[in-house]
Amino acid sequence: MIKVNLIGANRKKAAPIKAPMKIGMPTSITPLLLILIVGASAWYGYSWYSSLTAESTRLSGEIQGLEARKAALEAVIKQDQIYETRKKILETRVKVIEGLQKNQTSPVLALDQLAEAIDRTQYVWLSSLDQKDAVLSMNGTGTSLNAIADFYSNLNATGYFRNIDLGPAQESSGNFTFSLKCEFAPPRRVAANAPAPATNAPARAPAAGGN
Repeated sequence: MIKVNLIGANRKKAAPIKAPMKIGMPTSITPLLLILIVGASAWYGYSWYSSLTAESTRLSGEIQGLEARKAALEAVIKQDQIYETRKKILETRVKVIEGLQKNQTSPVLALDQLAEAIDRTQYVWLSSLDQKDAVLSMNGTGTSLNAIADFYSNLNATGYFRNIDLGPAQESSGNFTFSLKCEFAPPRRVAANAPAPATNAPARAPAAGGN
């Protein structure tokens, strides 16, 4: 029996196809990378928390310092208020003392100058007179508005009164009533040399000599 080789004796065998080469990472490096990533994250978180803690501590210190300065300023303000209060009290005392010193000589001089102004004015008389420190308040009556105006002028002409305030006159029973307020302010040289009030004791007659 004859056999026929249909494939052919000289046909070469096909070369096997090679699979692509796979480069694999060593399995020992993967845990190391995970450890590094976790460590870096932990270090960053710790650094961030530490910076926040330091900033919070710094701010707390600044707040305490500002509160201390505030307390110191409040103490200074309180001391200033106490000083101003004491200053006002002392100023009031000084004014009272000055008023008392003025009143030692003012009544006599004031009455003398007031009487002189009234004497120079005709048809004007006073019904009341009050004194508080150096301020004189008086009520009076004049037979006419011109007489009251003359009294104002004569009072001003003495040079011993200032801030003269003449109120409106009111007609009453054919005359005119008025109110007047002024401040007694004698010249300094006159106030310094003002004589003491004279006593009303009668003078003693000289004794008669006998032979």
